[in-house]
Amino acid sequence: MREVTLDTNCIIDLEEGRPNAFFIRALVAEHARGHVRLRLPAIAASENQPDGGVLTNFAQFQARVERVGLGGVRLLQPPMRLDVTYLDFCVLADETMLDLERRIQAVLHPAIEVEYAAYCAARGFNPETPLDRKWRNAKCDVLVAWSHIQYQGDVLVTADGEFHVQHKKDALVALGAGLVVLPQDATAVV
Repeated sequence: MREVTLDTNCIIDLEEGRPNAFFIRALVAEHARGHVRLRLPAIAASENQPDGGVLTNFAQFQARVERVGLGGVRLLQPPMRLDVTYLDFCVLADETMLDLERRIQAVLHPAIEVEYAAYCAARGFNPETPLDRKWRNAKCDVLVAWSHIQYQGDVLVTADGEFHVQHKKDALVALGAGLVVLPQDATAVV
């Protein structure tokens, strides 16, 4: 049975009834029939929100996931990152895990530093202020891919263009991502 990871955009597609929601609902139906196992990276709870803020607690994310019909889906815990992850929904990372994160970051966002302090230093930002939106977004992208690879996913479903740049997609596959597909292509490969 294929392990299929849905990214944050899949949740948004379902919430907003975007065209990709049709394809994601088909995957949810396959999951309900026991033909695939759907998973969500818990880092999706840490994404920038449309209002510019972030969720104040993980229960808000769980309610959101439930509302869109993904309540029974396995949550993949990312490595702990202060001010990014939620304490009860992350893991302490060892050096191998951190190395995978660095390698994924070099693929998806090579111009953005892995550590926030280094990112701020390179740009003259004060690291004591709330996390910069651009860094947070890049970190969440990286940790979506990390979660998919670390937990041995077969298919990563995302409409995020960063994942579909051919050289980036090839590099992610080389790191163990399996297939990286758009929502409209997902049902054909599962």
